[in-house]
Amino acid sequence: MKLLTPIILGLSVVLSGCNAVQNIEPTAKATEKQEHVSEKKNDDTNQEKNRAKSLSDVYVPNPQVSDDTKLLNVGQTIEDSKGKVTLKGFASLNKIYTVGPVEMKIKNVKLIHNMPTYSLMDYFHYYTEHYEEFDFIKVEVELVNKSDQTVQFGPIAHLNTSNGETRNFEDDFYIEYLGGEIEPNGSKQGALGFIVEKSSPDVKWVEIQTSDVLDKNRKEIGKSQKIKIDFK
Repeated sequence: MKLLTPIILGLSVVLSGCNAVQNIEPTAKATEKQEHVSEKKNDDTNQEKNRAKSLSDVYVPNPQVSDDTKLLNVGQTIEDSKGKVTLKGFASLNKIYTVGPVEMKIKNVKLIHNMPTYSLMDYFHYYTEHYEEFDFIKVEVELVNKSDQTVQFGPIAHLNTSNGETRNFEDDFYIEYLGGEIEPNGSKQGALGFIVEKSSPDVKWVEIQTSDVLDKNRKEIGKSQKIKIDFK
């Protein structure tokens, strides 16, 4: 009997060890699976960040300007907590222009008369002396980099009006950072806004000049384009 006791104890230890290994293996597999799921989620999230929003996505209003999404008919006025806006000209394009590896979709262009609320007048004072009320051009764009390299591009380098006025990218008061780098196969979407001082007679058309497209070494890989847009 004394001789059997060590043997029984030895078998117990071996069996316990086997159970421990069996318990560890499923845990390790579960951890590996969880890590794989996490990596996939991160990949999906990164792809989602690089996708431009579609027209059906929720509109995120600019903090300084009234929401003009329902401003579709010339003469129509909308008033909210940021002021009062009236549509003076409208061009609905939804047209794609190719600039090197970048596809630029101009969704629509609006000529808007803006009367900002008192609390926002200081913001617009930086851009115009007529900050109590003024006209501005709003351009909605979507940019898609179709190449596998990071590029530098600005959708509007210069904007000319039918009244002989020129605005450049530094005059954009929407400041949605649409110019600059676009990641490989990445995209951006948003709006640019330019106050026009020469608003009489009413602006009949605008001409947009894009920047060139540059690679990471600042080498030109796409020539700038001029695009003329007539208001209806």
